[in-house]
Amino acid sequence: MKNRFNKNDLKNGMILTMSLCCVVLFSMLIGKIGVIFKGLGSFLKAMAPFMIGCAIAFLLNPIHTLLKKGFNKFFKKIKRLDKNSARVSNIMAVVFTMIIFFALIIGLLVILVPELKDSLVKLYEKIPQYITNTEEWAAKRLKDNEPLEKLVSSYLTDFENAITKFFNSKIIPNMDTIVTAVSTGIIGGVKVVINFVIGCIVAVYILASKDKLSSQGKKWIFSFFGKKKGTKALEVLDYVNSVFGGFINGKIVDSIIIGILCAIFCKAVSMPYATLISVVIGFTNIIPFFGPFIGAIPSAILVLVESPKMCIVFVIFVLILQQFDGNILGPLILGDSTGLSGLWVLFAIIVGGDLFGFPGMILGVPVFACIYTLLTIVLRDSLKKRGLTNATDFYSDLRGFTEEGRPIRGEKKKRESAKNRKKRMLAAAALERAKEKTGEFAHLGETFTEKLAHKHENINEGQEEEKKDKDKE
Repeated sequence: MKNRFNKNDLKNGMILTMSLCCVVLFSMLIGKIGVIFKGLGSFLKAMAPFMIGCAIAFLLNPIHTLLKKGFNKFFKKIKRLDKNSARVSNIMAVVFTMIIFFALIIGLLVILVPELKDSLVKLYEKIPQYITNTEEWAAKRLKDNEPLEKLVSSYLTDFENAITKFFNSKIIPNMDTIVTAVSTGIIGGVKVVINFVIGCIVAVYILASKDKLSSQGKKWIFSFFGKKKGTKALEVLDYVNSVFGGFINGKIVDSIIIGILCAIFCKAVSMPYATLISVVIGFTNIIPFFGPFIGAIPSAILVLVESPKMCIVFVIFVLILQQFDGNILGPLILGDSTGLSGLWVLFAIIVGGDLFGFPGMILGVPVFACIYTLLTIVLRDSLKKRGLTNATDFYSDLRGFTEEGRPIRGEKKKRESAKNRKKRMLAAAALERAKEKTGEFAHLGETFTEKLAHKHENINEGQEEEKKDKDKE
């Protein structure tokens, strides 16, 4: 008795069964999508200290590497370079790296917090004065236009009544809820501090054992991808590390320098809210392209309320400062760390900011730079397999290939409209008819010429015969 099913039927049946299982599982996951995202959010919240620690270790890695090399050179000079001295160098580098990190944070807090507090208190105290000045300015400018003055006054009155109503109906009756929210915010703030402290501890462990972690990572990569693909994967990871490290660290240093220069100038010219403005300018400068505008616009409005003349000075200074940053300081610190053109930088910032907010605007450029490079590598390998070059200039005037594979080059032909095509065909037909007429006239002329020549020959022959007859006589 023959088997009803052969191996191919069994294989196709298994594929169909697995496909149906995948469809059912996908439909079940779609129904539980809210639970999945909630669980993912809880997992990311639990991983927050480790993510903070990885970020701190990534930022401090260049300092740690530099200090470690310095301590190794020191032990080499005193001729005590062995396994124990290498371990001591690593530990000392980690300790001094964290000391530098905490010293920078404490220094910034000591310098900025009192100044920021004074600026915010000053701004809060002057808000009523700014409102009064605005009302007086409006009344003075609109004194000749009584209807418009009444309209503005009514709007100001409505605004004041709306604020009073808001406080009486929303704030005062809900004080218990507000206190609870504030308490929750304080607890959340304490949790952020705790996560940061744990993150620093995680960063210490990562920096101290980064060589071992790197070796373990390479072991996993080669176990999954093999020798050839694993080598390519390591090259990609090295490039990603160089792009992120060069861009993030360079951008932080660049923004700190810009903030310091802004503070020096604002203090020198007695700019109002100098410290607050410098912090805003330096912080927003981390965002490529849009950062200078994001920081300069609210700062200029803040200065404008205090002093219009100083606002003009501030705007001119910010324009000069951003030109200096974009053309001199930025390229000097960052170099061409991303390799992206201005168009793709703008694209990365807009898409990253829309998807992930402020972090997306900062990390969008290096992330897109890595994706762009990976796609470039895939494109290069694909062109190589088809016997084509990766040089962009080769395709500038290329219009295709012949059947033999030779490139077709030349300027791009403009698309001809139907009206122009009809005119061209009519003109060609008229030219053809003219050529036919000309040919007919030419043929008639040749026939007439032949007849005249033949007649002339007959006359000559007759004359010769008459002459012969006369000679005979």
